[in-house]
Amino acid sequence: MKKFDKVIQIFLALVVFLLPLVIVPLFTDIHEFGKLVFICLALFAGFVLWVAKSIVERKITFGKSLFILPLTAIFVLTVISGLVNTPNKIQSMISLGGGATFFFLLLTYLYLKNLGKVEAVVTALLAGGTVMSLLTIVLSCGILKLPLNYPSLNLSVTEPFSLIGNLLSQTIWLVCIVPLGMAMAYENLLKKKNVTAVVFFAVSVACLAGIGLGMNLLASTAKPIIPSKVISWSVAMEGLKNSRFAFLGVGPGQYINAFTTFKPVGFNDTLYWNLRFGYAPWFFQILTEIGIVGLILYLLLGWKVAKNFLGTVRQAKPSPLALAVGVGLLILLVCQFYFPMNFSLLFLFFVMLALYDLLIGNDEKKSLDLSPLGQTVYLFLIFPAILWGAILFFGAKTAFANYHYLNSLKAVAANDGTKAYQLQIKAIETDPDVALYHIAYANTNFALANALATKPDLTDNDRNTISQLIQQAIREAKSAVSLDNNSAYAWENLSSLYRNLINFAEGADQWAIASYQEAIKRDPLNPGLRLDLGGIYFGQKNFSLAANMFNQVVSLKPDFANGYYNLANALKELGALQEAKSAYETTQSLVVLDSNDYQKVTAELDEVKRRLPTPTPAAQLTPETLSKPQPPAEGINPPLEIPNETPPVSPETTPAETQ
Repeated sequence: MKKFDKVIQIFLALVVFLLPLVIVPLFTDIHEFGKLVFICLALFAGFVLWVAKSIVERKITFGKSLFILPLTAIFVLTVISGLVNTPNKIQSMISLGGGATFFFLLLTYLYLKNLGKVEAVVTALLAGGTVMSLLTIVLSCGILKLPLNYPSLNLSVTEPFSLIGNLLSQTIWLVCIVPLGMAMAYENLLKKKNVTAVVFFAVSVACLAGIGLGMNLLASTAKPIIPSKVISWSVAMEGLKNSRFAFLGVGPGQYINAFTTFKPVGFNDTLYWNLRFGYAPWFFQILTEIGIVGLILYLLLGWKVAKNFLGTVRQAKPSPLALAVGVGLLILLVCQFYFPMNFSLLFLFFVMLALYDLLIGNDEKKSLDLSPLGQTVYLFLIFPAILWGAILFFGAKTAFANYHYLNSLKAVAANDGTKAYQLQIKAIETDPDVALYHIAYANTNFALANALATKPDLTDNDRNTISQLIQQAIREAKSAVSLDNNSAYAWENLSSLYRNLINFAEGADQWAIASYQEAIKRDPLNPGLRLDLGGIYFGQKNFSLAANMFNQVVSLKPDFANGYYNLANALKELGALQEAKSAYETTQSLVVLDSNDYQKVTAELDEVKRRLPTPTPAAQLTPETLSKPQPPAEGINPPLEIPNETPPVSPETTPAETQ
């Protein structure tokens, strides 16, 4: 019986060691999704080992868990929020804060608490940290000629590369485990195990070196892009104004939609105004995605950790390792307030909770005797078998679809449109509920149609093929907005598609305008969307509406040179030369002196000044790239017909409507 325990302890320690180091080049996200697949398979293997152990011993052994109640409550809440508030339940479940993710983390906690061995798990954590630190040292010392690109593996190794997913997460991981290394060295020194103590001390030094190099890179060439706490708080507060979102949040995996809808106008003053963030400092992301109830539960968990740590400190002779694990947990909780989390860091959090529980919790084990049940004991495996069967089925479906999608991207990079087309069909057939796959397939269809339309002499067969490809592109783009109606990205993609069809098909401009208006509802403070919509009006020679739209652009972002430049062009076409001159002068003040942009706007300003000359204000330098609204691609004659379908409409309740 002891052999079973030993095998399971080694297996669990191996999982803890490997998870931060595993990358799976079979998926678009080799880190996050790859690690999620790894932990799913590892936990299933752990379940099989536990079942075998229980059957052989004819009993189930378990102990009391300190943190099981808040952890279970958080897991249940993520499931409910995902089922109630998200359009794609499976994608929500496997997102960072989703139900499947928390289920796997909760199982990890329970496995380690009931079957793990403290020394083995701590050693595994430190060994993994050492490997990451040594890799950072090697990449930083100039031995290798970087970058190392492996397109077939979807992998590029640069100096800030980290197996854990990103350098910031790796640095946080190392900071949290260094106290464990020091404590293990101290405890072994007290036991007169000097060699072991030296090894743990050397491991701690290696981790400290990794921390130093990581912090240096994070402060220089690898600065993380993180939305500020002020912006994250504003997004969360806007979401709370809707009672449904207040209690259950917008749903796991929906932060990017909440961000685009609820971000404050001050975000446009930042360097990253044109980005859409799908993450935030973890506490703010929890508040946004699973609501007030979720945040309260998470704070309760943090309070329980802090309370038990104070109890450990007050002991007459506290365990050095218990103190170290407590310190690591508190560091990780503080980091969750300031930084986003990834799967590896959440995994570390749950592992350290299990370690802390083992070190300070109740050691008493209870056993449930299975002998009286005889062969009927196997009936209790029916529900777990169904549960794991469902997890593995939907997990395989999601994984294979992502695998096909990755290969389609590789085909696009190789300029093999036909192969990309076929692989994207496979991805959609495998998992039809992912909007991203439909968007990619829509763009591939349009690219193929556009390439075919450039032929000098189009046959009837060519025209039929082009028409079919364009109809498929529109259908897939509409499918994307139907699958994720609150996604500004999906609506923007549909808008862009219609815009590119203006010279191909009658009425495309009106469909483009309608779609851009829907995109703006979901990303109301995005100046780029209004700039594109203004460009369509400009192309229609509706200069009044174009000028109005460009005015909104510069109101949202007063330092946007391209917004002023397009406003000036529209005003010039309207004959409002004084206003056009002012807009050109503002544009001139926002671009780099003597740049091509500066020369371009100066020439157009001089043209206006010849008719209405005024002094030029002083320049304030901000690099920009100026461009007039681009006309759509040259069409074909006669134009194609767009199917007379109404674009998907908004549901009755969307985040945008809570403004």
